[in-house]
Amino acid sequence: MLKAHKVTLIGYWALVILIPIWNLWWYPSSQYSSKTMTILWLIPLIFPMFGLIKGKAYTHAWSGFIAVIYICHGLTSLITSFNEIIPIILEVIFASMFLGGGMIFARWRGVQLGLQLPKKK
Repeated sequence: MLKAHKVTLIGYWALVILIPIWNLWWYPSSQYSSKTMTILWLIPLIFPMFGLIKGKAYTHAWSGFIAVIYICHGLTSLITSFNEIIPIILEVIFASMFLGGGMIFARWRGVQLGLQLPKKK
């Protein structure tokens, strides 16, 4: 369980670090403000931050929806932007760590706390 939490946090913080480096230094946008794009890409990552740090199972579960945004962005960019291949692959790897670790941690923590979905009658 602790390993899954660490994998989630590593993937999360790696995304938080990768996005500004990618948008501001490696490949700044020629069409849009790089600072604006960086802020827009970081906003979704702000919401689960405190719950992830505190190790809350519910936050780990719903933050997977946010990780999917970055996985979809990375896979789409992989098809369209061949010159940015390294940060794209890193984004997919980090977002997958964020998603996978969060799912495993939420499941284990839920079982540990005795949480379960109500059964249908």
